[in-house]
Amino acid sequence: MSTSPNRNPALGLHRITPAKHYSRSIIFIDEIARQEPHETSTSVDIFSHDGIRWYCQVRCGEKKTQPMGPFTKRQAERVQEARRTRIAQKGTAWLVFERTGEVW
Repeated sequence: MSTSPNRNPALGLHRITPAKHYSRSIIFIDEIARQEPHETSTSVDIFSHDGIRWYCQVRCGEKKTQPMGPFTKRQAERVQEARRTRIAQKGTAWLVFERTGEVW
């Protein structure tokens, strides 16, 4: 039995690869910007662990929402843009955040 580098000797196990992340920062309209905390940056991230299933999540400082998905990458980008637009217009008060200190 040969062990070539392309062959996985442990069938049924999956390689763990780091998630791919794409973030877009929020630029608030002036009215909302006055209501949002100035020290906290807000972004809408899309990420995937396998390159097939993509998720969308809002981060505000150390807080983040539950991931939405799975989506295709194109669908996740559309959700990302829609959430960015709504946050820019309405702020983050309507979002439900989970407080976490974990790093992706």
